[in-house]
Amino acid sequence: MFLKWMTNCLLFFTSIYLPNTGAENVFRASEGETVNLPCHLAQNDSVKVSVVWTKHSANSTTICKLIFNKTARSLTGDCISHFNFSSESFTLFLSIENVQPSDSGNYSCKTTRLIPPPTLDDTTYVTLKVNARPHLSLQLNSSNDTCIHLLCSMEGLTTEQVNFTWSRQGQSLLHQFTSNSTSSELHLCKPDWSEGDTITCYANYSGTQTEKSILLSSQNASEKGVELIPLLIISSSAAAGLILCIILPVVICKCRKQEEHGSIVFSNKVYENFSFAMARQNTQPIDKPQPEECIYEN
Repeated sequence: MFLKWMTNCLLFFTSIYLPNTGAENVFRASEGETVNLPCHLAQNDSVKVSVVWTKHSANSTTICKLIFNKTARSLTGDCISHFNFSSESFTLFLSIENVQPSDSGNYSCKTTRLIPPPTLDDTTYVTLKVNARPHLSLQLNSSNDTCIHLLCSMEGLTTEQVNFTWSRQGQSLLHQFTSNSTSSELHLCKPDWSEGDTITCYANYSGTQTEKSILLSSQNASEKGVELIPLLIISSSAAAGLILCIILPVVICKCRKQEEHGSIVFSNKVYENFSFAMARQNTQPIDKPQPEECIYEN
């Protein structure tokens, strides 16, 4: 187990600091594209070759395990989801469809000659760098009855300068905003805006223009307040329930006490007097025995 861990660590650091990983082994792609990473086979007399593709990280992941038969020109095996494989001449390819930024990293392709023996190993290292697809976002940072503050930012684009412009109801806003390389802020106070206006942010980079719009309304300004209402209701209900749970047992214990023989005695003086009077009323007087009448016969 320790040996396996050490091997993975060595492969990981080797893939990072490998000196012969030149520009030809670095592949760049944009988010959503299909990428083919090559694995070169030695042109020798091997007939059957085992191929293992691995992505190296803190926990290395085996992506594909394949068997390549040169004589039959067949390639069999399987890969985890999101990855596939193909072959062309003496090159095997790891195909990544709909590539994502999370696919960026260092990969290795280890080939092992199985037939004829003895086995012979060879490893190819490649690096993949995936650029996130740039997209424009527009959000309301803050607002009150008179002023609004909007933030427009280009996400996924860090190497180019973006030029921003703004418009209100189709009319350009020239001086009310500030910008940097990837974002722009617009601050408007009445009468420069009113409810129902449409504010649009435009972003220009590398000959491409994209835009995003937002409709100003009272709902925008109250969104944060609306989010707090359910929390306040839940907190108030919980506090009321806790107070009720504390008071109810105290009230019950205060009003009556359970005697050991099971009868109920009220601590309130009115109820005590009432109970005492009822007890006396229910007590029946004991009739004294009447003397027997004697009848004397004359």
